Amino acid sequence: MYAVETIKRGIEHLTGIAQPTVRELQKRIKKRKSRATLFKDNNCIPNNPTLPFIHYRNVISLTGAIDPAAVFERVFRANNWIGSWRNGIYDYVHYHPRTHEVLGIARGRARVRFGGKLGKLFHLKPGDVVILPAGTGHEAIRATKDLLVVGA
Repeated sequence: MYAVETIKRGIEHLTGIAQPTVRELQKRIKKRKSRATLFKDNNCIPNNPTLPFIHYRNVISLTGAIDPAAVFERVFRANNWIGSWRNGIYDYVHYHPRTHEVLGIARGRARVRFGGKLGKLFHLKPGDVVILPAGTGHEAIRATKDLLVVGA
């Protein structure tokens, strides 16, 4: 799946096919309250002692999108989240010590534990966005085969 999505993304980037317009993006973004959670250092995963993990449920409407991943890429780029990629979420606990990360669920569903082994489970579905401050542990516990995540 990763190879297919990489090729698809490259073609879309070069041709502009499936890239939503600014007007379309504005219509797709919904006002939602975020859910913020502060995870403490648990001696294995540092998490972030000052910045919260943020979860937006169903904040991006993907209905009718030719390529839902392209919608997230444009939204992230418009908010200065650079270096985007398409893939899934690793099924083992990991974290990024010096880099914040944003994840958008373009397709499929996943149960993901954030905050390390002692963290909290979140059910993610298309249209959801999560923001992980540097050090936040995360791992996919269960995911559908069609899960597609856009990260930056």
